[in-house]
Amino acid sequence: MRMVGCSGSDYVISEEWHWEVDATVVSWGVSMCMHRYQVHRFLLIPFLYALLMLSFLFMLLILFMAMGGCATVQSKPTAYEMNMRAVFKEDDALADEIGASVEGLLGVITRGESLDGYVDQAEQDRHTFFYKALRSLAAPADEPGRTPLVLKSFSPDGGQSYLISVAFMRGEQIYKIIEFHAYRDGGSGGYRFKSPFDYRTRALQVQDFGEVRYYSTRPVDVGKAKAFVDFKHRLEGLLDVGSDVRRRELSYYCFETLDELLRAYGIVYDCTRCNWLKEDLGFMDAGAGRFLTGSDDERYIFAYTLDFMQAFDDADGDLYPPMVYGIATYFGEYGLSGHDLPTLKAQFRQRLEAEPGIDFLEEFNKGRGSSVNRHFTHFVICSFLCKAVAQRHGMDAVVSLVHSGRAGERFFTQIEELLGVDEAGFHDLVVQLIGQGSPAGS
Repeated sequence: MRMVGCSGSDYVISEEWHWEVDATVVSWGVSMCMHRYQVHRFLLIPFLYALLMLSFLFMLLILFMAMGGCATVQSKPTAYEMNMRAVFKEDDALADEIGASVEGLLGVITRGESLDGYVDQAEQDRHTFFYKALRSLAAPADEPGRTPLVLKSFSPDGGQSYLISVAFMRGEQIYKIIEFHAYRDGGSGGYRFKSPFDYRTRALQVQDFGEVRYYSTRPVDVGKAKAFVDFKHRLEGLLDVGSDVRRRELSYYCFETLDELLRAYGIVYDCTRCNWLKEDLGFMDAGAGRFLTGSDDERYIFAYTLDFMQAFDDADGDLYPPMVYGIATYFGEYGLSGHDLPTLKAQFRQRLEAEPGIDFLEEFNKGRGSSVNRHFTHFVICSFLCKAVAQRHGMDAVVSLVHSGRAGERFFTQIEELLGVDEAGFHDLVVQLIGQGSPAGS
């Protein structure tokens, strides 16, 4: 070591020696760094390889989960979709069980197949109106993709059964909304279905008049109820039905509107018409053991007469419906209007005065395409003919005229036999029957 000089304990190092030391230190530091780099390099390579493998495995996991998600979507029910936030039940296992049964039911409905696998035959017989409605929901071949949408589900009895509302779609639009009553199948498991009719009518007021039991949302009009029972007995006697039909028990459901009637069956909404199945505002069901009307009328015989005669006096299939409605109008009034024969004849006289060139034969043959004062012309004319035939030959002749063939094949032949008028004279006959110039038209 070279020293230039010293003073006491202080040493003075020459500048040359100073640079030598610095160079040595730097060289030693670089050597150490290079050594560490070599060590770290050998340690880093396996680490990077392990990280790469973990990343690869993670990507595989993501891909597997995605494929699993796709499989889950594909396994969802194809017969229906669920509305936003709609669930069958909060319990997932129970919801899946209900959903499987709903999927099966909606599948057979949209395909137009038998309901027997999901609905008991006795239930179908009790509510034929409802199941006729369901069968009309089979998806037409030219309207693909009409997938039902489950709107809601709730239990009215603490989980014993469920009321499930389903919208049947046409594209993005709601076509019909139907409510089903689902209950557990005690035999094979799963759920079976029925109309919600019994549940929806459970709180109706009940009152008996002879063999007729009335169900209604309001107190029954006693006078009208008794008048209906009297008519029922008269019609049974007129048709000379068997003893098993005479005084047969009848449940009469009197709803204030047709909408209430349809909802009772589970037909919640229909976008095309209020009267979905082209029924009049009353019809029979349950093997003619139940009559229902949405006319708010305890004596709505206009629809009752047709259904009763079809059930008990149409073995040959030759009832002529316009004459049946003629009988109903003759005994009571026309439809919902409540117009009796004198009123109807006055309306026809007014129409004749307004249109002197009208041909009542031509109008009659138009069927539902012709009306006078919003009353179907052929129905009203048949009520005039009913009175004329009854006055000349009695009600047995009227019943014979009713059996003129489903399309009226023998109608004009019988008119000629009973009243001596052929088709060429039909218009003049109607003019005579409405009593042109007569106040009562009788």
